[in-house]
Amino acid sequence: MPAEALSCYTTNLKEHLRLTDPDAERRLATGFTLSLRLDGLDGTLAFSHHDRVAPDFGYRGAHHWDDALAALRGEFARQGDVLAVASCRNLPWSPSHLARDVPHWLRLTAHDGDRWLVVDDFDALLPEGHQSPHRGWVDETQLRFLLAPLPGLDTVLHQRDVYALGGGPAWVPDPGNHRWLEHGAGRFDPRPGDWVRGTTASLTLLRDLLPSDPEALVRHAEDLWATARHHQYLHRAEPEPAAAWGELSRSLRYAAQSAARGRPRASLVRTAFDRIITALGPGDAAVPRPAAMSAKAAW
Repeated sequence: MPAEALSCYTTNLKEHLRLTDPDAERRLATGFTLSLRLDGLDGTLAFSHHDRVAPDFGYRGAHHWDDALAALRGEFARQGDVLAVASCRNLPWSPSHLARDVPHWLRLTAHDGDRWLVVDDFDALLPEGHQSPHRGWVDETQLRFLLAPLPGLDTVLHQRDVYALGGGPAWVPDPGNHRWLEHGAGRFDPRPGDWVRGTTASLTLLRDLLPSDPEALVRHAEDLWATARHHQYLHRAEPEPAAAWGELSRSLRYAAQSAARGRPRASLVRTAFDRIITALGPGDAAVPRPAAMSAKAAW
């Protein structure tokens, strides 16, 4: 795996933030810690992958393209770079092109008249195929297509957006709105929620839960892949921990694909978690029982 490889969110978040904050990359990397919210929407687990790096950074939205375009121009004039939200369905360089709506962050890094330079540094081998980094100019008609509003998403995808900025849940524009992120727009729910904090404690809960719930394993396969990817990045100068996280990622992806075909592999899942938990050492938080997951979020 390339040393710079992260998830589809954190790859472009890192590149955007470090343009104006030289310490952002270090704080993002050292802040990689998995936490799980048990009272997620509809009783679904919510994954938080890192501490909040930029407290004032948050989503903006506009229903009409002209309003969105004016805001993009304004943010670019202030920052020289804009992080915008697209759907993989509309990205010709994505292996999910034309297949499904999945939120994806990309950057607008240059502006010349009605032309914009679109940059996407995400590089990964995905179940649908390999996604390579992309860099190319588009006019504003093409940009409107790339940044077309996302429809309503299922709970897992929606929560991935809500927790993508780290820490607690962020406000996200309603479906049907063009979306981007701005400095000074951070809006986060202050309510505490029911959390398992810390990577070891979170992995222990998942180890106890997922072997007996193959549907949850399939549902959260991408969240687990992102967790491993982030910690491989954190330990990229340490071959043994990085290799252990890579093995967890491969084992869980195989187990999720097998479960999706109706062949759950509970022992493989449990063993994969046990190996990484042993490698990490003692836990750093108390672990509630999986029964606590029946709670629902009010926000």
